[in-house]
Formats: sequence, C-alpha cells, structure tokens
Amino acid sequence: MVMNGVTGVTITLGSYTGIQQEDYLCITQTDFSQYDSVVMPSKIRSEILSMLQEDAAPPSMLSQMDAEMGHTFANAIHIFAQRHGISVDDIDLIGSGGQLVTLTGAPPRGQHRSNMCLGEGAVISAKTGVTTVSDYRTAEQAVGRQGAPLFAYLVGLLLHHPTRLQICITIGGITTICFIPSDKKGGIDAMYDWDTGPGTCMIDAAYRHFGLDPQTDQPSFLHGEICHEIVEQLLTNDEYLSTRPPKTTAREIYGDAMAYKIIGMCAYRGCSPADTISTITRFTSASIAQQILLYGPGRDAVNAADITVDGRGMAHTSLISDLQAEFPKARFGSFDKTGIPSNAKKAVGFAMQAMEALLGRALPVPTNADVRRPNTITGKLAPGLRWREVMEKSVRFGGNGRGWEGLPEVRELVVKQRE
Repeated sequence: MVMNGVTGVTITLGSYTGIQQEDYLCITQTDFSQYDSVVMPSKIRSEILSMLQEDAAPPSMLSQMDAEMGHTFANAIHIFAQRHGISVDDIDLIGSGGQLVTLTGAPPRGQHRSNMCLGEGAVISAKTGVTTVSDYRTAEQAVGRQGAPLFAYLVGLLLHHPTRLQICITIGGITTICFIPSDKKGGIDAMYDWDTGPGTCMIDAAYRHFGLDPQTDQPSFLHGEICHEIVEQLLTNDEYLSTRPPKTTAREIYGDAMAYKIIGMCAYRGCSPADTISTITRFTSASIAQQILLYGPGRDAVNAADITVDGRGMAHTSLISDLQAEFPKARFGSFDKTGIPSNAKKAVGFAMQAMEALLGRALPVPTNADVRRPNTITGKLAPGLRWREVMEKSVRFGGNGRGWEGLPEVRELVVKQRE
C-alpha cells in the first residue's frame, strides 16, 4: 500500500478479513502496526518540484518521470519489506496513489476532465512481482466526477457516529473536508466532501522562496505580523473559494505561482519573511473556516461536532489554533484515534480502494458528487506473478455470486492492532 509525497513514500502493510452481517459486510483490518516512510531520493524530489513549478513539461520528461516514479515506489516496497522482516512474495496486492502533478476537475467548455499521476503500476508490478492497482482518478473523471477528493469512503466508515456530526479536515498540500452526519441523519449515506482550497503547498513554497526549510525552520516564523488587508483581499476575490461544491483543486491554483503572487503583495507592503509566511498561513486557515461556514451545516452545528484533523498541516500549529479559535465549542482530535496514524491515512485509503477494485465492488459516492450514478470501480490493474491465486482469493472474499451478487456493501471498518 503506497502513498507518495514529495518528501517520501509512505507504505503501510495490512490484511483484511470480512464478516458477513445480515445485510452488510464488516471488514476488519489488522497488522496495522507495520507502516513506514521511505525517503524520496533527493534527485527525484528536485525533479518533481521543478516539474510542479513549471507551467508545462515536455512529453519526454513526463514519460521518463512516470517510469522513474514506478521504479522508486518498487524500490521503496523492497526497502520496507527488508526493514520489517517480511517477504515481498507474500504480499497479495499493492495499491499505489502515485504522484499527482496535474488535475483538471472543472475544465473550460470544450475540454475534458483529466489528470496526470506519475508512478506506472506496470513498473511496480514488474519490479515486485505483486499485482498492483494505481491511477484511481481517471475512472471517476470518465463518468463525470472530478477525480478528487477520494477518501470519503474510508473517513465515513471510520468516523461515523450514532448521534454526533463528524467533520474530517485533511490539510495536505490542498485541504479537503468531509462531513459525516450522525447515523440518525443518514451517516455514511449522507456524507459529502470537497477541496476547500489551499493547504501547505503555498506555505512550503514561501519557506523555500526565503531559503528556509518548512520542516526545520517553522518555529522561528510562527509569530510574524499578519497583513489582514491581504488576507481579506484574497478571501474576497478568489474565484475558486466562491465556487459552490462539488469542487476540487490542485497546485495549478494553489501552488508556487499563487504563493509568489502573495509574496509580491506582501513585499509591496514592506512585510518581512516572517510576516509573509504568517500572512499566507492565516489565509490558509481563514479559507478553511470560510468554506465550512459557507457550504457546511452552519456555525452552531459545527460547534457541536467532532472535528478530526489529519495531514501534514497538523505540524503547522497556527493553522490548528486558528480553527480552534473559529469553532471553540467543537471537539478537536487527531485521526490517530481511529487506530490509523494520520500520516498513513492516504496509504490505507489507496489500499482499500485497491482491494475493492480487485473485488469488483464500486465505492459509495458522496451526496454532493457531480454524478451519483453510475458508480465506478476505480483503479487500473497490473497483474503480478500470483495473479490467478490472488483472483481466486478475491472471489472467495467477495462471494461466489454473479454480477453484484455476493458483494454486500461495506458498512463497518474495524481497525485492530496486531497482537
């Protein structure tokens, strides 16, 4: 199970068992104590960052990086297996999230929804011998949805509550929010999500612009003076923020180019580097709060909810404190409470989607999706050396019926640590 980030490759190892209830399936994930991150080689990291900063990359570069990332992921899996004393030959299935470099969820008239995600699954399969599922977004876009966010299914199964509204805020490079009403009000059947806008992408770009490392230099730049005029101007004039969900965004909007624009606005007003970073950070937290209030269930409902936070943005303490100040009565917590470490959430999400793709079971669709039907089986399969054995296992796991028979909906996900 692989989830790529620019700084490293997060890998988790899990096994799944299914327990048939009267009208649904309860899946238990175990052995989750084994997860790790393998550092991205500096050369590849530099090439990715360079590509993300460019408006266009030549086809030869995209092709080369697609293969390069596949080899990188495969090498990371071998390193992970050696560290944790497991045999790659015993792994049934790999789910790879890849490295997203471009995502067009709402194209101009006459164009199509599309994405480019690097890390060829056939390379991973060839270098590990393990059946691999990758490229999850394309099937979603093919039926008219936007290709992101992708994790409402996992979040809903883990967080739904009998009586309380659950809100999950994932602050990665881009921020995603998911609302799961109480079970009494529909639960996972009524959940909805969207990308709220900026996450850590622009903050990290500002650190790099000033020759700083966002991982090590952050504490020194928490207390700059915020230029509230710029924050208000950005919140008021941002086209994406004023667009109603469903919607998704990526670095094309909230990446280096936007960060440099804000840096220029701050420089014009005489802001120091610390002031500039603090201003971009406040814009990020303010945009999240704005989106919750504009398109969520209302301030009172949010203040009475449980808010779970995950993603790299958790390390930016000012982001979290800003949100806590905006919603002081809400109960904030970390995704770790689910039994899945926050840093491993996306890797687990891609692993579950890989399993569902192999079973041939479509994922539930959030209520605010552009298209509710048809559901899609996401991901592209690259068969491994044990393909027939793995297919036989999947048939036994999912049921022996034809068509959709024998594939009940998954309504519960229980996480158990290895004994």
